[in-house]
Parts: sequence; C-alpha cells; structure tokens
Amino acid sequence: MNLRQILLSIAISSGLTLATVSHAQNWHSRHMRTPTSAPADTTAPTTPTGLAASAPTSSSLTLSWSPSTDDVGVTGYRVYRNGTLVASPNGTSVSITGLSVGVPYSFTVSALDVAGNVSALSAPLSVTLQQILWSAGMETGDLREWSEQVNSGSAITTVVSAASAGIPPHGGNYVMKQAVTGSSGGTRMFRYPELVNLARAGTPFYWSWWDYFPTKITFGPFDAYILGSVTGKDAQSSYNPVWGWVFNYASFSLDLIWSPNNMAPSPGPHAGESGRRVYSSSVPVPVGQWMFFEVMVTPRADFTGAIKMWMNGQLLFDQSSVKTMYPDTGQGDPIFGIEQTGYGSGLTPTPAIHYVDDVTISLGRMW
Repeated sequence: MNLRQILLSIAISSGLTLATVSHAQNWHSRHMRTPTSAPADTTAPTTPTGLAASAPTSSSLTLSWSPSTDDVGVTGYRVYRNGTLVASPNGTSVSITGLSVGVPYSFTVSALDVAGNVSALSAPLSVTLQQILWSAGMETGDLREWSEQVNSGSAITTVVSAASAGIPPHGGNYVMKQAVTGSSGGTRMFRYPELVNLARAGTPFYWSWWDYFPTKITFGPFDAYILGSVTGKDAQSSYNPVWGWVFNYASFSLDLIWSPNNMAPSPGPHAGESGRRVYSSSVPVPVGQWMFFEVMVTPRADFTGAIKMWMNGQLLFDQSSVKTMYPDTGQGDPIFGIEQTGYGSGLTPTPAIHYVDDVTISLGRMW
C-alpha cells in the first residue's frame, strides 16, 4: 500500500466521505503545484558608442561614452586599457589616472546588466598623452587659469555651467562663454608665460581647445567673426594679430589670414610676399556639437616658421616657411601670444555666443 492509499484509508476511517477526500485531493493538485520560474535573461546590453577622451593632463584623462540600453536595465560598465580592466563605473564617464606621456594607450568599454550579461566591446579609442605645459578647464568656476581678458565694444567672456547654458557638458560642469552682445565687439582671453618662453626659444607647440556653437552665426561680406589669432608686439610696442582664424561669411568655414589688419611684419608671410593673404578651408564648422581644434605654431621671425590647423583631426591649413612672430627688438614681453576670441560685427543672432572648454598648450598633438 502506498502513502496515498494509507492517507485515504485514514481519512475514510475518520468519517470523511469519498467525495470530500476527492475534493481535497483536487484542491491540493491545483494550488500546491511547483511554481514555474520566469525565463532567464540572456540578452546583453547594446554596445557602448561614442567613446571619447577629455580633460587631459600629463598623467590622466577623462573618458566618456553614450549610454547602452538593455531589456531589463544596465547596471554598470567595464573600462579596459590595452585589454586590462581598469575601472567599473556605474555611469558613462570615468577618470583614468596613472598614465605616462608619450605612451600609446587603447581604451574600450563594455556594458553590464543585472543578470550579468556583458555587451560587446566598444570601438577602441587610441590616446597618447603629450607633455602639457598649461591647461584651462574652468572647473574653478572662474577665469583664474588665464593671464588676462581684454574686451572692446559690446563683448564679454564669463564662465557658466553647461547645464545653465542648455548645452551638453564636455570636460566637467563648467565652460567658458564668449559673447558678442551688441552690434560689434570683441572679447579675448590670453595666457602668456608658456607662450612667451616657447617663442623666445623657437620651440614648436600646440594650442588646442574644444568649441561648441549652439547655432550658426551669420554676418555680411563687410563684417567679420574671428575665432582666434596669433598675436605679437611690434617694435613700437603695439599689439597686432599676425595670423588669424576667421569665419567665412558665405560658408561658416574658416579662413586662415596672414596680417588680418595689415600690420604683420613685412615682408611675409613667405619670402617675396607682402600684404594680407587669405587661405580658405571648404569644411564648414558644425553647430550643436563639441568640436576639437588644434593649432600648431613654430615661432619664428624669419621664413622658417610654420602654422597648421586641424578640426576634429582633419587638417584645414598647413603653411610652412612663413613668419609667425615679430622680431625681438627689445620691445619687451609679451612679445608673442595666442588669443581665444569671440570678436565680430553685424552678427546674427545677438548675442553671438560660443562655448570653449579644455584649452591646452602642449608639445605635441593631444590625440
């Protein structure tokens, strides 16, 4: 006799009817079944995209990327340097430290969900840090990293949070805002010590920055909008732009201009030339996104200098065997500089605004 038969015999001997016992058995069969488990989550998150580096120093940088998605939920990310796990952040950015100048690194990122499923690795990002002589990230909330601000007309440079400006952050919470607020004006930011020393030594260097234009800035053929320039002090101690990167009114691309105000050292820029010279790029500057600009200068008062400019890694200008500064006639410092500028007239919209972040002076290209 099995257990079921024994229990049935006991129940009947206790006065229960066969129908009652049968009903109890059916209830137990319906309600005491082993629960069916939910299907296991086997779907991995989507692959992280947009891996980028910012805020570099000579030993660290910040990595950021676009978030992954998952059918249940992404719980974190894994960051790899040359194939080795170095960080496991919950969010979409992380600071990487302990790096060395001149060493090539390859970074990748994967996403992890609550079930432990791991996405494929992102596209690799290759980075080689350069020796950084100076940088300005504006994360102090002010302009203390700069040497001076020079304004004329209706224009000003301030520091604001990216959130308050309604733009995506770049290297941190704060960005530099340059605004032409009236019919004409210019606001110029300078950093002198490192550039003066490099110019006097004739050492090639790189000036790089990230720039964000919320909207296209338009102006007429007899107006201008200047993004920056190489400046110098002449024998009469007057400051003038030697080379300038200036927007083309028709295309919102950049022109590289020698002697923008016809005051650069003559002859030049090449031997046998004189007067204002314009070199044009056909690549428009995009709006609504952070763009990375680099300017390389070999400082020379003779025809052995050079100037190059890149936008997002694309070479826009490459001029060699040119002058890039005034000769030293005892006029004193700062004999040489670069200005980070918002300068123009007849601009639409008003105010005409762009935002700047992570400005560096280095001895090599940042990426």
